[in-house]
Amino acid sequence: MKTAVLLLVAAGTAKRDEDLHALAARTRTEHRPAVARSAARAAKASRLLADHGHLLPPDLREKGQDLLNEHEFRLHAALDSANPGPALAAIEKREAGYLKAFRKLGGEGAVSKARKLPKDEERTKLRATREVLFEATGIDAEEPVWGAPFRALEALFGDGHAPMEALGVSAKFFEDGRSLTKRYHVALQPPCDCWTFGRAAVVEQARGVAESLKAPPLVEAWLDSIAADDTGKLPSVGFGVSAEDGACKLYVLNYGGNELPPLPLLDSLPQTARKPDRAPSVLVSVEWKFGDMKTQQMRQYAVEASADDVAVARHTQDERFAGDELVAALDGTFGVKQSEDIAVTAPFQYDKATTPPVVAAPLAKSGLKLKRQDGNIDSNAETDAKLAALLKAPGADAWLARSRVVRHALSNVQFGEGFVTLYRHPTVFGFVDPSSAPQHLALRNALAKNTRATRRRLDETRSSSGYLDDVTHCDEAIELFLDRAVWGANELDSTCKRDSDLAANAGTCPISCQDDVACLVVACSDCALVDVACDEAIDTAAYPELARHVGGDVDSYDDLDIEDVPAGKIVRLPCGDSGLFNTMNLWGPDGCKYPYYGFMPVDTLCDECSSMYAAREAVLDGLWDGPCNEDDPPGDDDSLTLPSNYPGCGCDCADFLRRDLSCTSESCVNVAQAYAASNTVCAGDKLRWDTTSSSTGCETYGAGSPLTGSACLDAAGAVPNATCYRTPAAISEPGFPWPWPDVCYHMQRDAALGRRASALALVGAIVMMV
Repeated sequence: MKTAVLLLVAAGTAKRDEDLHALAARTRTEHRPAVARSAARAAKASRLLADHGHLLPPDLREKGQDLLNEHEFRLHAALDSANPGPALAAIEKREAGYLKAFRKLGGEGAVSKARKLPKDEERTKLRATREVLFEATGIDAEEPVWGAPFRALEALFGDGHAPMEALGVSAKFFEDGRSLTKRYHVALQPPCDCWTFGRAAVVEQARGVAESLKAPPLVEAWLDSIAADDTGKLPSVGFGVSAEDGACKLYVLNYGGNELPPLPLLDSLPQTARKPDRAPSVLVSVEWKFGDMKTQQMRQYAVEASADDVAVARHTQDERFAGDELVAALDGTFGVKQSEDIAVTAPFQYDKATTPPVVAAPLAKSGLKLKRQDGNIDSNAETDAKLAALLKAPGADAWLARSRVVRHALSNVQFGEGFVTLYRHPTVFGFVDPSSAPQHLALRNALAKNTRATRRRLDETRSSSGYLDDVTHCDEAIELFLDRAVWGANELDSTCKRDSDLAANAGTCPISCQDDVACLVVACSDCALVDVACDEAIDTAAYPELARHVGGDVDSYDDLDIEDVPAGKIVRLPCGDSGLFNTMNLWGPDGCKYPYYGFMPVDTLCDECSSMYAAREAVLDGLWDGPCNEDDPPGDDDSLTLPSNYPGCGCDCADFLRRDLSCTSESCVNVAQAYAASNTVCAGDKLRWDTTSSSTGCETYGAGSPLTGSACLDAAGAVPNATCYRTPAAISEPGFPWPWPDVCYHMQRDAALGRRASALALVGAIVMMV
């Protein structure tokens, strides 16, 4: 069914792309560039929707499709109008606004990462639940000690939302018939850019696990180092426990070519026999026995660089143990993918104050990574039976059958003198369930590179003004609005998403959403600032470090993640009414937009001339779904109750246009020029400023430029006392209960909510051409 739907979408988008490109060829010469650009953006968005729409919840996929259809309608309408030039110019400004929103939400970098995520509708529904844990290991998640790692995973994702790829199980079998089967591993941070809840949340949960497992001081020291390393990539962090013998481990793994944090005593680890260093990807661990809070060991795991070479694996094992019969048997039956080399220190004590002598212990075990059987990552009864017969380990067949519930195929085997250990660990990450808000939150954080400690929650590390220093409070508030209204990330915080999706609320703005809109307005009032990147082409001669980013669809500074943009190419300017207008039109619930709900407040969000001038342009250029719209937008549900005198001039639009611009003949009307840092230049298509000594100054206000494009204006550009429509409800109504900021942001959010989003960037990519 899913394949059929995607094929249908692909067929429809291909036809639309063909029609728009043909339209560009038939258009009058002076309008062809604008139409061709719109056609190219529509084609890109169509491909993204067809190829990667599975990462979006169904309602957002539908919204993306609706926006594509609406874009095509508006482009045809503009060309069919008596004066297509201004209409196409307005569409171009609309596209620029959506493109800016798309880039703010993650940009092409996020989409590139999303393309690498696996597609498997069945596996996205698999969950690491308490029932799965108990069936596979016999451990109750409520058990105070041995259930602690699993409870930490639940604390991040919420009950019933943790993906199966966050859980792995293992069992150790001895020659004398003993076995250890109450063993499992959780990844609080996976080894991929596929999900994360941020450095602060991961370390917080890891500290709780360490306390429950009575970890020695070195564990605390490692977690301190990970927490403090806000300039590096958050490594994979996980815990493993073996309840029957009291063994506990903290695992840390670097990945993606990133270095490990400066973990205490890391350089004291003995080198593995086959790997002289810890690059590019090495797993290290601290291990201890529950109750022994002084003594610990460190271990280093390394995978041979060469794959599919059984000779390397046999040679590695020969150096440790007599004979290679087991290696040969495993390779003959399953195929050895890579050999795993393991080095360990002797037990030592560590108190943070002194550096103890750390020496290598005799090599006690090594391992093999097994090839996927028939390329499948799922557990397989036939394969399990072959392995059980090969090992002849008492109890192995029963464990293999019982542990199959986690759905991971056997990933690797470790062995030493008199024992063998089997592992069902995940080998592929990134199966995201569109119906799970916590999983989408984690995905968005990962695709947005939101793993740095400086990207903390809105509730913590505030400056003296009560807001974050490195992220403007308006930027943060916009993201929080998206989490509440678009994703429904935390219903304890807001039920806007759920309420606006109810059929009974069609055409209305639920109270919960009205509160969220009001919170957005409060946070972005008083000329609150947002960060905007210059849309000029990247100068790799001036910034050679940016050369690695350039390519594909990344060619200008605003294609980059904001933290990668040079300071001189960023302007921090007021959000203003134009920012509110664009945010609400793009991401607001349908019932919270015009003509159903008036989201524009009586007072302007910024009363400075340049901001109000930009807002007037933005409102008048809002071709549809806005208070100044004179047409009935396509796709509206005509069965819903519409206000009297609609379509036409909205009363909010008339009131807005009557506002005094607070401009004089000396006032600068280029908001970027007014706010850009000194001695910087941006020569973009839509954003321009020059604050160098050679600058000729700012464009000043002139009363001679007429206002056009609204049913609220007469031929002279004035705002007559014409009949207008009033929305059934509005934020501007007398007595509207405006919230205090601490009410808006009172919830302790359990993860950094993404300086940029990710899967949502797919919708942003779709709408960037609208």
